[in-house]
Amino acid sequence: MPGISWPLVRLITVGLLGLVCRTSAMGEDRLQAWLPVAKAYGVAVDGEPLTSVQSPAFLDPSTNVSRVLLIASPSLAPSYFDQADAAGFAAGLRLRDRAIWLVSAPDGIADANAEALQQPIDGKAYAGKRVATQYLWRSIGLAAPDVVVVVKPGSENRWVLQPQTGSFADALRRSSVAGIGSVAAVEFIATPEISLLDVIDQLGDQTIPAVEKSAQVELVQRRERSAKGVATVLSKRYGNALDSVNYQQALALIGRLQLGDRTGDATQLAAVQRIAEPYAAGAKSALGDKPNGGVFAGHLLFAELANRTQDPRYVALVRAAAEHAFTADGQMRDAMPTHSEMSDAVFMGTPILVAAGNLTGEQRYFDMAIRHLRFMLELNLRDDGLHQHSPLDPAGTAWGRGNGFPALGMALSLSWLPENSLYREEMLTAFRSHLAAMRKYQDRSGMWHQVVDRPESYPEFTVTCMTTMAIARGLRMGWLDPEIYVPVVQRAWPAIQSRIASDAQLIDVCTGTGKQKSLRDYFDRTAIRGHDTRGGAMAILVATEIALGQREGKLKLD
Repeated sequence: MPGISWPLVRLITVGLLGLVCRTSAMGEDRLQAWLPVAKAYGVAVDGEPLTSVQSPAFLDPSTNVSRVLLIASPSLAPSYFDQADAAGFAAGLRLRDRAIWLVSAPDGIADANAEALQQPIDGKAYAGKRVATQYLWRSIGLAAPDVVVVVKPGSENRWVLQPQTGSFADALRRSSVAGIGSVAAVEFIATPEISLLDVIDQLGDQTIPAVEKSAQVELVQRRERSAKGVATVLSKRYGNALDSVNYQQALALIGRLQLGDRTGDATQLAAVQRIAEPYAAGAKSALGDKPNGGVFAGHLLFAELANRTQDPRYVALVRAAAEHAFTADGQMRDAMPTHSEMSDAVFMGTPILVAAGNLTGEQRYFDMAIRHLRFMLELNLRDDGLHQHSPLDPAGTAWGRGNGFPALGMALSLSWLPENSLYREEMLTAFRSHLAAMRKYQDRSGMWHQVVDRPESYPEFTVTCMTTMAIARGLRMGWLDPEIYVPVVQRAWPAIQSRIASDAQLIDVCTGTGKQKSLRDYFDRTAIRGHDTRGGAMAILVATEIALGQREGKLKLD
């Protein structure tokens, strides 16, 4: 485990054993929230997890405690992390109302200054020689702890409340970390003998210099926004064009239609119709010369417009896309063409076929939809209920968005499928089984990750939006058990809000991803921070779905 010594493993093991004799005084649930546990926060250059330890309460927004991040020099880490009795340590943290995160400093940031930091480290992520620092930097911005203490080795114990210009602590104080805001940070010069509780006690006696444009304040403001408010912010940037019929822009426009449903604002429908008119009128080709799955899925916009307006031109566009599932003599293919053997095709083929059946009343489209779904599930569904993404990858990696696509695709398909359909129970079972598998991998902050079952991969925005949207739709339509799934949305929504800025910039959207050949390839896909059409589309979809669920009384977030 890079950056963590075996004494730290002993800390966790001893603590778990010692927990039994201490829970009578504190209560097991309360103590567990403070007992530090191993937590991977990234993937090192060599492919191994970047492991740290963290109190579960550290990432729980509902826990009203002081949160301290300690970053220790690697030369100090073995002794600094070694606590003889983790349960007693956890009890001490609880009594002090402190939740901690302990990280062994990557890239020497606790020893050096500007040369090691090499700003900006918040550009392209996560790859390269300084990947560990990128992971840590963005994690700090998204966690926004009360204070970061960078611990450096020395011959005496003393505080440095005004870190040297160019140091990592100084960069946290002066920069907009992960595009969110600044974080209070100090340094502590430590001898190996000092205990963590002593450091925390001494921290309470210090006056920590305040920062301007605090990440904490910014995150609170983001999380206070309503779902409708977030959707409104997003609609100013996304859902204003349809340069070609692609699912990214089309889903954002569907989000605008849902926003109109929530607010009763008829201008949203009128605006989307104006954008779609060149395709409805035949002035622009909706399918283009070589349609692919993204184009077929983009035609869901026309299905939504047909449902709202009864305009036959939209129905004709939907039918034209769905017809690609049939041969020239009308026979069903094995699956929608251009599925490319990837799990994305659950979304890019199934819903448009079901929508065509709904709008035309022709059973053959429903028959083809279930045929396509069965084909894709047989190809990619793993024994654990997750979907592998690429047939080229011997590891069968469960890419994040490669699982978000099936979740979203089945939710949209069920929305169009008649209640009395012969295939409804089969599709519902597949939908529920997949979400049950996904639920196990939601992390403590509410996110799902770039590789679903590898927590060391980065928390990824689109899989979280898509999975949460599917669950919110399932709750609104009565397909899912509220006792089980409302808490899932309650954890996910603040995490999503935190990653959407007031100007609709987003954090950690995986770039476009085709067939990859290895697990490492998925780890190394660029995580975008900024404006992104795909991420914006998924965000406005989930925001409007949650807003609709709240209006109908099917979803309570507090």
